[in-house]
Amino acid sequence: MDEVRTESGWQGEADGVEEGVLRFADLVLNEATHQVRRGEAQVDLTPTEFNLLRFFLLNPRRVLSKQQILDHVWDDDFGGPPSIVETYVSYLRRKLDPLGPPLIHTVRIVGYALRETEA
Repeated sequence: MDEVRTESGWQGEADGVEEGVLRFADLVLNEATHQVRRGEAQVDLTPTEFNLLRFFLLNPRRVLSKQQILDHVWDDDFGGPPSIVETYVSYLRRKLDPLGPPLIHTVRIVGYALRETEA
């Protein structure tokens, strides 16, 4: 089963923040160093991409609406269009998907979910 994991061991779904390292499948995000790895590959992300991925990692397998993502990843005074979420999800997918099976899935009409691809 896919759980968020920290350096100190397996944790509950959303409380894998201990020591600032979040894991899901072969994806590792280090909050202290702002480094992301997928398998053995280093993944370079912009600050917004990093924050978006962090939000997904804190909410594995949960379907997140575009509004939830906007509220948690962008500043309260963000005045841009909600479609910015789609744009940044596509940026993340372009960087992560070539390195392994897709992890960010579209849930039609609802939003997005971080989960492993079912075989």
